[in-house]
Amino acid sequence: MEVVIIGAGMGGLFCGALLAKRGVRVTVLEKNGTIGGGLQTFVRGGETYETGMHVAGGFNEGGILNSLCRYLGIMDRLRIRPADMMLSVTYADSGRTYDIPAGREAFIDYLTAKFPHQKDNIRSYVDAVFRVSHEEKLFYLESMSGVNDHSDEFFMPADAFIAKYISDPELRAVLASVNPLYSGIPGHSPAYIHIMISALFMENPCWFEGGSGQLAEALKSVIEAAGGRVLTRCEVASVRVEDLNVACVVDKNGREYRADWYISDIHPASLFPLIEGKAFTSGYRARIESIPDTASAFKVYLKLKPGTVRFPGHPVSIVDSMENAWKMADYDNLEWPHGVNCFFGEGSGGYASHLTAYCLMDFDDVSEWENTRTGHRGEAYEAWKKERTERVLDLVEKRFPGIRECADDIFASSPLTFRDWMGTRRAGAYGLFKDSTDIATSLIPIRTKVKNLLLTGQNVNMHGIGGVPMTAIETIQTIFADESVLNGIKGELSNK
Repeated sequence: MEVVIIGAGMGGLFCGALLAKRGVRVTVLEKNGTIGGGLQTFVRGGETYETGMHVAGGFNEGGILNSLCRYLGIMDRLRIRPADMMLSVTYADSGRTYDIPAGREAFIDYLTAKFPHQKDNIRSYVDAVFRVSHEEKLFYLESMSGVNDHSDEFFMPADAFIAKYISDPELRAVLASVNPLYSGIPGHSPAYIHIMISALFMENPCWFEGGSGQLAEALKSVIEAAGGRVLTRCEVASVRVEDLNVACVVDKNGREYRADWYISDIHPASLFPLIEGKAFTSGYRARIESIPDTASAFKVYLKLKPGTVRFPGHPVSIVDSMENAWKMADYDNLEWPHGVNCFFGEGSGGYASHLTAYCLMDFDDVSEWENTRTGHRGEAYEAWKKERTERVLDLVEKRFPGIRECADDIFASSPLTFRDWMGTRRAGAYGLFKDSTDIATSLIPIRTKVKNLLLTGQNVNMHGIGGVPMTAIETIQTIFADESVLNGIKGELSNK
């Protein structure tokens, strides 16, 4: 069997590696010069910065990433470091800081000490998080056969899920501190996304020592070791469809790629213009194109002077006020940003080497420059970016006073850069937005009307390092029409 995969993001690479493990010959076509999608890294001034995957989870014993990487034989190649806590969050208006530990019981004990009147509620909330997370069978590498009904809590709004268990408004805000990791919108973002991310990082948060690009390279090596190819700067120009089957894929240089199956790891709206021949109905296209993307990101990078900032060993969040806990992706431009997530690189002697300050930002904020290219966006754009950079640094200073003076280099990237890195429609950091008020419209199936064309990646099911590998397994199992991939993973691991 041969499979062609369009896009070498995390979903495409996991699909390719899992197929290669089964003896399938795989060709992955990537239009950029660097593979990995959100796993990409870049180097500036000798420092390696991550474009998207700043914090990870699931690499603990029994976690989905640990299990998959052991199955693929790459776990020992990854330099994974556990974070010393789940998250530290500071509220600038009050100066209050919550250092939230990792581990289910430690999490409960810490918050109970801070909010003793919520003791029973906190345990009920945590129990609910893990109970509902088990409804996503693949998250725990469990069989999807049989009835797989979801509870009402699974699809209810995330803020309503928190409020169901927690009555204290301050504690609700603290528990909502992970919502920038899924572009949370109150009343709309479904609870299951909040739940899966909370479960993932509550148990065992970690980070890649030396950058997340190592995971992309390790997955690539699995594909190549089995005789497959991962081709960069190979942009797909057309997908030729005949009788509701893909006949071949053609790149910009006119080279044709033929296979038994084809998998698209790119944004569905980016796939439509590539199709030649009868494939998707106008109604299907309109439905997909009507689904909004999640917010994008504005990032400020600081190369830190040696010995100036202690390495925290965990993500640090700074929010302007508890009242704005749910306004990271839903803001007034004059008030942006309401919050910033800080991710540090480890230097020597217990100090940080660099800092990435991450803020959600709507693509509309940069739409007037969307038809420009890097380095040629004009003086107005550069002035806008500088002003936004200063706003971000002002908020970071609330937790790290004098941070500007600790930096040798400060630069920024906007949603336009993010769009170019990821090849997405409107630079959505977490794929298509899933709306709890219309969940059926928000979800895209892996199967398409084209019989041998499947979808994968963050726009399907769930985003992130916990969600995309789950979708990859489901995509591969669709090809084999059974659970042999899942059973193979569990079987091989039980023998190790």
